[in-house]
Amino acid sequence: MFRFRGQFQPLAEITSLKRLGTATATTYGPTLSMISWNMFKARRAGCMPDLATMAGGVELACLQEAVLQGGLAHPFHTLSGLEWIMAENLGDAQALTTGPKTGSRVASLRAEAIRSLHREPFINTPKTFLLTTYPFCGTELLVLNVHAINLVSTSKFAHQVEQMTAPVAAHGGPCIVAGDFNTWNTARWHLLLKAMSDAGLHRVPVAAPQFRHFNQVLDHVFYRGLKLLNARPLSHIKSSDHVPLWAEFAPEST
Repeated sequence: MFRFRGQFQPLAEITSLKRLGTATATTYGPTLSMISWNMFKARRAGCMPDLATMAGGVELACLQEAVLQGGLAHPFHTLSGLEWIMAENLGDAQALTTGPKTGSRVASLRAEAIRSLHREPFINTPKTFLLTTYPFCGTELLVLNVHAINLVSTSKFAHQVEQMTAPVAAHGGPCIVAGDFNTWNTARWHLLLKAMSDAGLHRVPVAAPQFRHFNQVLDHVFYRGLKLLNARPLSHIKSSDHVPLWAEFAPEST
């Protein structure tokens, strides 16, 4: 399974889904607040306390580069009041796995991990996005928690974007598509924006450019069938190389 000790390598082709923690609410409402955050594999001090604080105040959390040790729930998972679903995409020789993880105060109806068709060079790793659905105001909310493929051609990036928009097009209800899209150049950014717009999705207008990322914006939240009430980058959080994005929605009809 692992080719280089201490480095993350792809897990089995059928990505494992881990369910951690228990949802404590039966429905969202009257509003739905969320965060989207690339955790940088929890490498920096203060990451877990920051996550606990942020997760305590939202109904939905989309995390990228989340980690899990030995496939076991951390006390955080059981105390957060959220159901956590993780797609274990990469692992290392110490049984530490990483991938997208979605937390929700309402139990999911469906969960599926979808891997990129292509792999990133050098260490031959794919990227995964996590699809989950939830009951929402008499309909079904589709959530895609995305970590987009990096260091490949724009055409290969476009293939993964097509993988994202396909379930959105098939879903008739409200949608949230959030995560780290690795939009570090204008070609990627324009391709992503057009694809999301063609799928009827709007971008939450918040930006958090980072010097480490060549001052480009990599993290985005898109939505459809919802009313955006408020949004902001949580720039005071320093325990990752990405800034968390916070947004609050209401049903479109309100």
